[in-house]
Amino acid sequence: MESIPLGLTGQKHTNMKTLFLDGDMLAYRAAFSNEVETKWEDAVWTLHTDVNASLAYCDDFIESMCKKFNTEDYFVVFSPKTNFRYELFPAYKGNRKSKRKPLALAELNKQMCKRHTFMMQDNMEADDLIGIMCTQAPKTTIALSGDKDFATLPITWYNFLRDELTTLTEEEANKNHLIQTLMGDATDGYQGLKGVGPKTAVKLLDKHGWDWEAIVKIYESKDMTEEDALLTARLAYILRTENFKDGKIILWQPPTK
Repeated sequence: MESIPLGLTGQKHTNMKTLFLDGDMLAYRAAFSNEVETKWEDAVWTLHTDVNASLAYCDDFIESMCKKFNTEDYFVVFSPKTNFRYELFPAYKGNRKSKRKPLALAELNKQMCKRHTFMMQDNMEADDLIGIMCTQAPKTTIALSGDKDFATLPITWYNFLRDELTTLTEEEANKNHLIQTLMGDATDGYQGLKGVGPKTAVKLLDKHGWDWEAIVKIYESKDMTEEDALLTARLAYILRTENFKDGKIILWQPPTK
């Protein structure tokens, strides 16, 4: 799969919302849901899959989303094999290496790119590319993903795992990013502050203030450094349109007063 230039060029239905669908999550769920376990004899079992069944699952889902939002404009967005977070933190998502991927996932992704309009950008995850595209045109786009991290973006986001449509302000998104910076994300293999979940994070920020100075103060109270906090903040931050210029990624920086 090759990356394509960023931008909403070539759209025929300019009065419609453009959907940016998390292709990684959709393909993963489709592939796993269509695995079939077969028992041949008492001690012999096999696992097989039908890629066409997984493709039908994806096609049906995409069609249902277009109907739901009354649009024909969409992109299925995929991640390349590597991204900038591995350069910041080589152990990023290292906890997933021992977990089996569903059968024929690579072939499913390949076939989806032949059947649907897709996007992929070198060195960034699908989440980041969706974040860039949706913050570029927040009033005319919708992000579709079940990933809770999309709450850190000032966009309209449809969580298809919960059937929830949310539009977040920049203030709300930035606050959610601060919460994530305190928590870290065990799912992606990086830690924030030990024992800090969402409720504790909110209590700490209510007490110390909802800004970077408070984040540093809280980290230092746990015998950690501002550099530790900055690394976690950058790992947790989904890129926005201002974070990609002239083909280069601009890492998140603490706001200056």
